[in-house]
Amino acid sequence: MPTYEFRCEKCNRVSSIFASVEERPVAITCSHCDSNDTHGIVSRANVVLSSKSKVERLDPKYDKMVDSAMKKNPKADPDRLLRKMRDPATGRPDE
Repeated sequence: MPTYEFRCEKCNRVSSIFASVEERPVAITCSHCDSNDTHGIVSRANVVLSSKSKVERLDPKYDKMVDSAMKKNPKADPDRLLRKMRDPATGRPDE
């Protein structure tokens, strides 16, 4: 559901409402001062980022911090569990 935002002419504060596209409100009552003198405004869109895109936006200095943390503590290495895994083609030791 989209979020519709309205600015109050009386108190100049923004109120938000969730509504379907078919039931889009033209004006609402201000949730702060109960005035009916509101007008719709254009708000920023919400974007859901994937983990990969979040990592790409990180500052490069954090890579150095992660590398130094992994050198200090072997349990901080994310690949440590992958190195412990056996070849799946060999099966379990008890089989």
